[in-house]
Amino acid sequence: MKLRLFVLSCFCFVLAFAQNREDDLYLYDNFGQVSRDNIFKTDAYYNWGGSIIKEKEGKYHLFYSRWKKEYGFGGWLTHSEIAHATSKNPVGPWKYKETVLSGSGNGNWDAITAHNPKIKYFEGKYYLYYIATNMGDRAYSDNELVETAKTGYNHPNWKILRPNQRTGVAVSNSLKGPWRRMDKPLLEPSGPITTLTVNPAIDKGVDGKYYLIVKGDKPNEKRFIRNQAVAVGEHPDGPFEVQEKPVIDYMDTEDMSIWYDKNRGRFYGVFHAHNYIGLVTSVNGTEWEKANEFVLKNKEILLEDGTVINPDRMERPFVYQENGQPIVLSVAVKKGDESFNVFIPIIKNEFPVPNKRQLAWQEAELGVVFHYDLHVFDGIKYGQGNNRIDPVADYQIFNPEKLDTDQWVKAAKDAGANFAILTATHETGFALFQSKVNPYSVKALNWKDGKGDVVADFVASCRKYGIKPGIYLGIRWNSFLGVHDFKVNGEGDFKENRQEWYNRMVEGMVKEICTNYGELFEIWFDGGADHPKNGAPDVLPIVRQYQPNCLFYHNGQLAEARWGGSESGTVAYPNWSTFPYRATGAGESAKKKIADNNFQLLKEGDPKGGFWVPAMADAPLRGFNGRHEWFWEPGDEAHIFPLENLMDMYYKSVGRNATLIMGLTPGPDGLLPEPDVQRLKEWGDEIKRRFSNPLASTNGKGHLLELKLKEPMEVNHVILQENIADGERIRKYQIEGYSEGRWNVLASGESIGNKRIEKFDTEKLSRIRIKIIDSDGLVQIGNMSAYFVEENEL
Repeated sequence: MKLRLFVLSCFCFVLAFAQNREDDLYLYDNFGQVSRDNIFKTDAYYNWGGSIIKEKEGKYHLFYSRWKKEYGFGGWLTHSEIAHATSKNPVGPWKYKETVLSGSGNGNWDAITAHNPKIKYFEGKYYLYYIATNMGDRAYSDNELVETAKTGYNHPNWKILRPNQRTGVAVSNSLKGPWRRMDKPLLEPSGPITTLTVNPAIDKGVDGKYYLIVKGDKPNEKRFIRNQAVAVGEHPDGPFEVQEKPVIDYMDTEDMSIWYDKNRGRFYGVFHAHNYIGLVTSVNGTEWEKANEFVLKNKEILLEDGTVINPDRMERPFVYQENGQPIVLSVAVKKGDESFNVFIPIIKNEFPVPNKRQLAWQEAELGVVFHYDLHVFDGIKYGQGNNRIDPVADYQIFNPEKLDTDQWVKAAKDAGANFAILTATHETGFALFQSKVNPYSVKALNWKDGKGDVVADFVASCRKYGIKPGIYLGIRWNSFLGVHDFKVNGEGDFKENRQEWYNRMVEGMVKEICTNYGELFEIWFDGGADHPKNGAPDVLPIVRQYQPNCLFYHNGQLAEARWGGSESGTVAYPNWSTFPYRATGAGESAKKKIADNNFQLLKEGDPKGGFWVPAMADAPLRGFNGRHEWFWEPGDEAHIFPLENLMDMYYKSVGRNATLIMGLTPGPDGLLPEPDVQRLKEWGDEIKRRFSNPLASTNGKGHLLELKLKEPMEVNHVILQENIADGERIRKYQIEGYSEGRWNVLASGESIGNKRIEKFDTEKLSRIRIKIIDSDGLVQIGNMSAYFVEENEL
């Protein structure tokens, strides 16, 4: 009895621990390139969704659907069979071995087909789950089935075959067979699904029960919408009881594939939606929610030669994992008159590395953010506290008669900025673009008869001047609608309904921004966008789906960059791109130790951090001498930072492995004030003067890299850059210069990252070298350049 209680208490402890584990599975940026070996085609056949299993001897086995091309693609419903292929590698190449299941003949539930398999190993046996259909009591001929396949959805038989689709299982002691079929389906439609039960996905939970997910039609729905339901059983071959709560009923989805992740203590399920492969998760198998990485993969496949397959259809996702580590995403692809299975490798990086968006953002180094909102026009000093709660009395004051976004962007270009961001909405809630979901926008203005669109003008100017456009969305506060920290005011049902409406409006605005203005470089959510679990709008999937090349900054699920801990335009040193969390959070949702020691973790990062989250340094141009103005105010020109201060920022941000974003604010006439324009030009010219012409440059791998000068020359700056595409490896370094027959130490430091600017007293040198004193893995210096900067009076 004591032993039983002990075992039960251990199980409860494990279950409770698992349920407290966060969803931290992130694969979006880990899908590798595909080779010919990873594409499984068969002449004369359409190949379709596959399921992989590994035998004890190490060989991999694929069970998949196929049907002859002579029947047309519609033959999946009438002529599909389940085939078996083998490989030495889970990504292929695969070799057909045999057909294991096909229609069992008239009078059986699986009379006509065997389709969409899932192979599993439970309790010493192999279970091959599949779907099939029949014509009921109606007689039919082979020719009639061929006609049905070739005609497709419009053939009268389709209305018989589709509703008769069910899920079943065949069992074997060996992958070689023989396979013993069950004489009836595993379950009938009930609860959240009706009409049919298809596309099985199953795994065993930590509680020993089996969780089977199937697709069916959504009850009481006139549209063609599919639901996903879960059924629970004590044995892998049933009986199963369909649960009332659906897995997914909030959108049309298909083709679930699930697995239980023992390391994370939760189930995961991949599915296909119309435009992407998605991911859901559950800690108990019955209550499912969107995973943090809900949009798992967009529907495109990158090949090794750099070309991209854009499928007509990409379905039947299956994740193969070993020891809790996903290593392959298998998908079924239709392109033209071909259909084939693609096995996409999932790469696990040894060190944290930037994704393509982060790499582009760090390499951009310098950007600007234009702050523009209603209170620029009211002539009153901006106050953040009251601006978040007090609506602007008259939004018709927005009237930039001389609006010239070309002038704005050209000024940013002259400063050396490589990207620019515009506050499409800020704390008033007023939108500077043509929105169909937000009535509080430029559409409501007398200005330009309600047809103006500042965002469209801004993006067009960015493209004209070769600047990458980004958008800032303030959704955390909205004084017009009474929203504070994402929460609408009010009580009870009134508040709940308004909150739901506000969230839908925000999600609609994000989709408008992501779909109406072309490719964006960054989306910046003011103060973060919070986690949808906290009742906030669900914005990350929208950005992922429609702007896959856009840096996401940020919410409770993901921060692809981090605030550098101050609005001084500088970061601390050392400043690492690695960080202990994927998301920083904000306010009450902030991660542990974020605010400790005056935000030291944000300012410095963490050399041992497991995630790549590079630092942003930001400051308003009008922030000098005790002022800190992000928005235009009259008579504020005296507070534009002097050039000397701007160069100091540059050294202490870009020169410390951060991306610097300078805040600019056009005036009520629609122009960036001339003093600001002039200072930006001076700043850009000074950066060019100092760093556009190196004395010499080199790059290389290893712990010692030497740079030879043509002759002894005066040097007082060295710029170092790691090849951060492969991670941040250097932990300590020393720069030495060769003069008068010996090496002297010029500078030493810790982090380098994308760029480190070392400044030292002028010395006449013939050679310069960097010594790596401590590193984590192979060191790769992408650039080491020497400069002599003559100090001018600034």
